[in-house]
Amino acid sequence: MKLLVTAAATLLIATQAFAGSYEARCTTETVAYQDAVKGGSPEELLGGAIIGGLLGKAATNDNGAAAIGAIIGGAIANESASKTVTRYRDVETCTNVFVPDRITNAAELESILIDLNAGRSVSREQIMDVQYTIGVAYDGSWGPMSRRTAEKYLADLGPEVIENSPLFSLVVNGVVIVSSSEVSAIDEIKSALANAGVASQIFVDLQ
Repeated sequence: MKLLVTAAATLLIATQAFAGSYEARCTTETVAYQDAVKGGSPEELLGGAIIGGLLGKAATNDNGAAAIGAIIGGAIANESASKTVTRYRDVETCTNVFVPDRITNAAELESILIDLNAGRSVSREQIMDVQYTIGVAYDGSWGPMSRRTAEKYLADLGPEVIENSPLFSLVVNGVVIVSSSEVSAIDEIKSALANAGVASQIFVDLQ
């Protein structure tokens, strides 16, 4: 029987849904990077031309050869010289962000609050939905502030709300294995047990 209770509780946790949704949020940032470009400075080009001219004249003792040498020397200086410049580019980064939504079903919200304050496992997304609904920072972590706000919310409901809410119980072989105010959750467990060949019954406000 303990195995059945554990299986039922696990299934109840696995079938929890959340009201919010995931959205892609993108940001664009301008970043700097270094780039090497060819081309010498005017001083480098002039120096190459002078050296080329001197070499050309020295080799041939001809002013024409000196001019050609100057042109070749300047071209070589321009081709071989390089410098580093700073450039900028836009980089886009996208992440999936969970956007919580309000839980409109009061019975569902009450049930989740009770589970959270009792230390039971609840998905991070559902915690954020609950936090958004009761008006605390939705960080997905159930801390002292969330707990106190939940306790106040449950206290404000009053005993008449709890008394008037029907309680659905799932019974196997005369033993209650799980109870909840959410009949849909009980139905899902009943169906899972039926698929496993276990017969069960649902009772309302079982005494």
